[in-house]
Amino acid sequence: MKKLFYVYMIFFILISLSISEINAKEKQSIINRVIKPFSAPTALGTLFSLQDKDEYAAIAVVFTCNHCPFANLYTDRLNAFYQEYLPKGVLLIAINPMDSILYEDETLSNMKTKALKDNFLFPYLQDADQSIAKAFSADFTPQVYLLLKRHSTWNIVYKGIIDDNGKSPEIARKYLKEAADSLLSQRPIKDSIVQSFGCKIIYRN
Repeated sequence: MKKLFYVYMIFFILISLSISEINAKEKQSIINRVIKPFSAPTALGTLFSLQDKDEYAAIAVVFTCNHCPFANLYTDRLNAFYQEYLPKGVLLIAINPMDSILYEDETLSNMKTKALKDNFLFPYLQDADQSIAKAFSADFTPQVYLLLKRHSTWNIVYKGIIDDNGKSPEIARKYLKEAADSLLSQRPIKDSIVQSFGCKIIYRN
């Protein structure tokens, strides 16, 4: 019995070390990555461009979609974040990277329907060729990145989750808000990489 216990202990230690190593490698490859300017159509018929957003101190980029049940839990929280942080110089945008051929719910017209029905206050972009999601190495919906403007480039400083409780926001740890507050107060972000979960983004190639 004692021998079995030690086997389990060694197994969990190895798993923990592997996860730590993966997180370290991901942090090295993601954090401070420069995101080149992109543009994309929004659900309401405008064109969003990262090129002309110099007035913002930071931009929260949320990869989300129409059909994911977990992503749909966050509409009110994203609206609240947008309203609270826009006056502080932090813009929030949402990007739909899902394949609209694979998922009929993800067409631009259905995005418009959802944006109007759910009263999105923030721009909701369609990443039709998935090039934006690939530039960020996005994995899931919902998944959020925080971009900081350094000189003339936008750099990733946070990749992770909005918070850690989809169903009960009142008891959730608000990772995105913590990261944004750290930036605004010029403090290091404590947890710059947080493992995401939700609906997997399926890339065409």
